[in-house]
Amino acid sequence: MEKPLVAQADREQGADALMRRAAYALAHHTHRTLSGDYADVTVTPAPRGRRRVLVLVGAGNNGGDGLYGAAYLRRRGYPVVVLPTSNHIHERGAAAARQAGVEFWPRVLPETVAATLDLVQAWKPVAIIDAIIGIGALPPLREPALSLVRGIREWRSRLPDGAGPLVVACDHPSGLDLYQGAESGAEPGLLPADLTVTMGAAKTGMLVGPGALTVGSLQIQGIGLPEPAMQPSVGLVERADVRDLWPWPDFADHKYSRGVLGVMAGSSRYPGAGVLVTSAALNAGESFLRYLGEPAVQPVVLQACPEVVLGEGRCQARIIGPGLVAGSPQHREQMLDAWRRRNPGELVILDAGALGLIGTEIQPDADCLLTPHAGEAAALAAQLGRETTRETIESNPYAWASHLAADTHATVLLKGPTTTIANPGGTVYSLTHGTRDLATAGSGDVLAGILGYVFAAATARAEARGESLDVGKMAAVGAWLHTEAGRLAAPTPRATAIVKAIPQALAGL
Repeated sequence: MEKPLVAQADREQGADALMRRAAYALAHHTHRTLSGDYADVTVTPAPRGRRRVLVLVGAGNNGGDGLYGAAYLRRRGYPVVVLPTSNHIHERGAAAARQAGVEFWPRVLPETVAATLDLVQAWKPVAIIDAIIGIGALPPLREPALSLVRGIREWRSRLPDGAGPLVVACDHPSGLDLYQGAESGAEPGLLPADLTVTMGAAKTGMLVGPGALTVGSLQIQGIGLPEPAMQPSVGLVERADVRDLWPWPDFADHKYSRGVLGVMAGSSRYPGAGVLVTSAALNAGESFLRYLGEPAVQPVVLQACPEVVLGEGRCQARIIGPGLVAGSPQHREQMLDAWRRRNPGELVILDAGALGLIGTEIQPDADCLLTPHAGEAAALAAQLGRETTRETIESNPYAWASHLAADTHATVLLKGPTTTIANPGGTVYSLTHGTRDLATAGSGDVLAGILGYVFAAATARAEARGESLDVGKMAAVGAWLHTEAGRLAAPTPRATAIVKAIPQALAGL
């Protein structure tokens, strides 16, 4: 994949043209980070003359990027050392680095890994640049690079937060599976980065699954790659997208034209689910909410949200399942009744208990959004004839969200440290700015409420304009706002705090 593109650029633009641009970007972003220019990356202040930079260099073009980058950093005044992990490093890049005054240590060998690690720790670099393997070398790290990376990772784990060297990945962390977002190989080894400078476009594995948690601050740098290399496979939703796509009310809107939401959530066992879903939807902007839950929960919901209307009626979207249990005959009948009452074109969010009815009583379609976490996704997969485990899904959410979307013909929002959203047609969206503060009871109910408002309002608008709705993209918009509200609610790890932070999250757009 990489070699033909580089060869084409070299023919058209001169030898190592792309490599030099990539190297300059690598050096530039490393310098800016060490200078404290990036608020999302913490570095230890030090005079430039003492900011030692270690560059781990492998064979191939990624190593060439690192070598030219080492030359640029040396010319900026940084003491730079190159540590080769291969006997075949890029010759022209190595010559440029030596000419700039970069020091070269002996190539690391299997029998010298321990001594090399001692040397690295004694030298005390403020930054380590990972330029071991690039996208043209998809197999996992091999020895001795594997043991070297594991040793550096273990050393950094022993240091207090912020005390270890900054790790900068050239294009991507070496050892990352760029298709699935996992550590590759039977014996995985990967050096998580604080900063990743990637060329041309973000790669799939950086945006999905565990891989999204290993890239740190992601800087995407254009270097003139040919157009075929730039075709996206994963959509990344960010603040500007949410601001543009959020279904803000128009001046002429009224409570019906803004979209009506029906909510079948909460039970005598879990009454709080009904309160959290309705509160979140109203705080997100819902103007007309019909509560469809059982009579025992209605007084609790009305006390918390007196704006709520009880009973069925025309809706643009409905939520079924939070706070309900598929194994309860009473809950099952309540959920099925809400499902049967949906109108044509009405978007349905199936969550929690409703997921247990899929494949038997409920057959989803393109107007459905399923919102499982990994455990619920494993159970859903079993209902559909795919045996798997929670751990397997957590290790590869990109593949499993896609599998479940294809099997159910619905859009699947797979919750986790990174949120992965797959349309049945194959489009995938990813949110990589998760927060641990969302890992609290009731957080999923808050997400369901936000999504309910988004789809009620967006469906009403699409109906009025005769437009279609991208369910996956709008689900990503709602999930992004949920995460932002979780950030703002921190350090209070409560779902009610997330609900209260929703207006602030909207104001911040």
